Amino acid sequence: MSRTPAPDLFSPGEQASACDVLSEPLARVMTMLGKRWTGVVLSTLMQGPVFFNDLKRGIPGISDRILNERLVELAELGLVTRTVVDAGPVRVQYELTEHGAAMRPALLELTRWAEEHLR
Repeated sequence: MSRTPAPDLFSPGEQASACDVLSEPLARVMTMLGKRWTGVVLSTLMQGPVFFNDLKRGIPGISDRILNERLVELAELGLVTRTVVDAGPVRVQYELTEHGAAMRPALLELTRWAEEHLR
């Protein structure tokens, strides 16, 4: 699947005022990432498939309820898969989909930016 470059926020030569609206796709992704813990959950899942309890241990301070809510939201967006593993006690494993993994460059760039500018 070929990708087209992201459109400019404003037409070439257009003088934008400080109150012009940004693109709707940018607003959607910022709304998603702006929810508490969502970015942390995504970045933790970038390391590979993980069971719920291991994911919870990897994100200190997150509650079971919030972690579950974020995972359900990310699954509904098609960014995460949920697999029930029935070997002994039932366990649930989470993994990024291809679409979720495609966020890696953006999250890495945001991390780099934060290291440089949010000290």
